[in-house]
Amino acid sequence: MSRHALSVLVENNPGVLARVSVLFARRSFNIDHLVVGPTEDPKVSRMTILVNVSSEQLHKVTSQLDKLIEVIHIEELDDAAAIREQLWAINDNGPRPVGAMAAAWG
Repeated sequence: MSRHALSVLVENNPGVLARVSVLFARRSFNIDHLVVGPTEDPKVSRMTILVNVSSEQLHKVTSQLDKLIEVIHIEELDDAAAIREQLWAINDNGPRPVGAMAAAWG
């Protein structure tokens, strides 16, 4: 098992966060950290999800995420600097708990 970070663009609709979290729960995967924030487009939100799973489990969960209608794009973030950049981009409108999550990535 290893730590993976996913950047997921989703439609900004009620219930999307619940559907994503239920998808992980059904497969008995724990989400270590989850941050959701707006993008430049008010119709789209970005989820940054940190999970501790094997590569095989990651493939399964990303395949299932991709089947959700509201999911637009999924990208695995490999570089710690890219992860911090994504998290701080969400945190640019003031202090939020996401700062601690960004700091956890070094």
